[in-house]
Amino acid sequence: MSDLRTIHELEHFGFNAWPALRTILQGDWILRFADGYTKRANSVNALAPARGTPPSLLDQRIAAAVAQYARHGQRCVFRITPLLDPQVDALLQAKGWAAFDESIIMTADLAAMPMPDRVVVAAARDAAWSQGYRTFNGVPSERQAIHDRMLDAIAPEAGFAAAMDEAGVPAAFGLGVAERDHVGLFDIVSDPARRRAGHGRRVVEGLMAWGRARGATRAYLQVVADNARAIALYDKLGFHEAYRHYYRAAPA
Repeated sequence: MSDLRTIHELEHFGFNAWPALRTILQGDWILRFADGYTKRANSVNALAPARGTPPSLLDQRIAAAVAQYARHGQRCVFRITPLLDPQVDALLQAKGWAAFDESIIMTADLAAMPMPDRVVVAAARDAAWSQGYRTFNGVPSERQAIHDRMLDAIAPEAGFAAAMDEAGVPAAFGLGVAERDHVGLFDIVSDPARRRAGHGRRVVEGLMAWGRARGATRAYLQVVADNARAIALYDKLGFHEAYRHYYRAAPA
């Protein structure tokens, strides 16, 4: 696992690259709200490493977080990262909060590389990118508007990638967000009917090249821990595990 300083930096890059629509700062926690779209943007996250807070105070802070999410009609979810005081995880577990969806943050060094054939990275999303992403990822139409609002809220430089097949038809999409010397890769999706054809890999390589051209020397991404096929692809592209996180949700 990476050191806490590196994890702290990657977490903040991730917050900026995948913005919530509303936030509440609660000490060294940030409560993120995005109308329920994605867990990362609708969860309690640690902003900085913290240890040794009295359990009674942590209980009060947990209750305050639960109340805030209740105000928004949402169940409270904590994102458990190495920055979060381990006592919080233990308290949530004791209260019956279920753990789920372990994910891996992976990083890679970037070298100068050419843009792959038939990959285009645009400075702004268009209707074709949004519609293609929604179709390939199975996003309900009523949720797409939330996703688009989150994309429009990205403050660092963003790149919207599309990989075309031999006929010039989009076969995969992805999002890159460049900040300082890092580029984050998000929303990597390919046509379910044309998987294993290398389109997803070309999108990833295209975003790595796009980020490198903007001065990035490191890339990072998130992948679900049980997605062995995607992890194998990222391994081949030079990515290695930096740390893991998972979620705990309040009992229904």
